[in-house]
Amino acid sequence: MEQRSLKYFRLRTSALFVAGLMIVVSSASAGGSWSGFSVAIPAGKTAELVAATDKLMSSEVTKQFPGRLLLQMAIADGANPSTHTFVPIYKSATSGEAWGEQLRASPAYKEFLATLAKLGQGTVSARYRVVKSWGEISDGDKVWLGHAFDVKDSGAFVASIDKFRASATGKEQPNQVHLSQVVAAGMSSMSHLITVGYASEAEMETAQLSLAGNSEWQALLNALNESAEHLGSSMSRTVKAWGTASMQSVLAP
Repeated sequence: MEQRSLKYFRLRTSALFVAGLMIVVSSASAGGSWSGFSVAIPAGKTAELVAATDKLMSSEVTKQFPGRLLLQMAIADGANPSTHTFVPIYKSATSGEAWGEQLRASPAYKEFLATLAKLGQGTVSARYRVVKSWGEISDGDKVWLGHAFDVKDSGAFVASIDKFRASATGKEQPNQVHLSQVVAAGMSSMSHLITVGYASEAEMETAQLSLAGNSEWQALLNALNESAEHLGSSMSRTVKAWGTASMQSVLAP
């Protein structure tokens, strides 16, 4: 997606990965570059937004799309006016840039922008680099939690997550977890975003209830508080995904 569309996208102070969003049970190395481009559209226009994206992603230019594109709908995002976020994910920023040049030059993209402008308004945007991931990468996860942090000690921050995921409690978790470093997100104090993916809200609720009173989980929270400031959380749901690439292929090291 291109930042010039819908007048412009302001750099986002929080985004979802939705990812986010957003790998094996043991720790994995860094991999992946992604962005969040958000829009605000009236209630009931989601089907039209999906249809416009379907048309774009079935055009000739997208046959060379090297990534994975998610469209996520906000469930809980505080005062953020965004209703939907496009999340393009690439193996690297380089591959995303090369394809983006082809996309911007295509008639299909210009038509998509014209349709998008009629549906609503662009709101915010941000760029991220995945630092590390935990859990099983799955295209089936649809519900995402985004936790924004201002990290003071990145080494200690990552080590505390490593320790939890290696614990008995951590190994039982059904989610995929991605730690992303902010490349650009406006004048925000957020430096990192943790995105956690679940197959459903029911799975998320069950997992969260199981952690209540758990000593290993509490130790993780205490450790994170020592190395970073938690700035807030958001929740979204994936409406649809496009691209022949899987989450595994673009996010695994």
